Amino acid sequence: MEHLEKVEKLRQKADVSYEEAKKALEECDWDMLDALVMLEEQGKIKDPEAASSQFSSDRTGENPQTSQPLAVFPEQSQGESGQPKSNFFTKLGRAIKYLVQKGCENSLVIKQHGQALMDLPVIAFLILLLLFFWVVIPIMVISLFFDFSYNFKGAELGKDKINRTMDQATEAVNHFKSEINKDDK
Repeated sequence: MEHLEKVEKLRQKADVSYEEAKKALEECDWDMLDALVMLEEQGKIKDPEAASSQFSSDRTGENPQTSQPLAVFPEQSQGESGQPKSNFFTKLGRAIKYLVQKGCENSLVIKQHGQALMDLPVIAFLILLLLFFWVVIPIMVISLFFDFSYNFKGAELGKDKINRTMDQATEAVNHFKSEINKDDK
């Protein structure tokens, strides 16, 4: 069912203006039953019991006049473009949005001699790592020999355990450097 049809159907059931019906549907992610419940809570339904019983039978796939199951349910089986809806892609989109948000909230702090040089958002670091893996990793390892260190900052990645591991890598390289310097003398 297209948005316009949903707005018209909700207008009839709830006795509200076009703008109110559209706003309610948009706020409820175009779910007609949720929009009807919202309007009912706002006291904008003319006969709540009749509208809700008719509406719930519409949602379950039953024709209210004949009590026969409806053959096709466009609003549940197809998206706006006529393609089948995919719950997987909705979840994937939310997951990507969450990861990008957390990737922007956390950052990789690059230090040299204990002084912060750069605060790189984790999402930018991950993109660089994905695109230039064979360049980024060797540069990071080599930079450890020039007294660079790496730590994470932020609510999720700024944990002691993660940063302790990063510090241990720096200490291991410093120990290796001191062993090499000891052997040279």
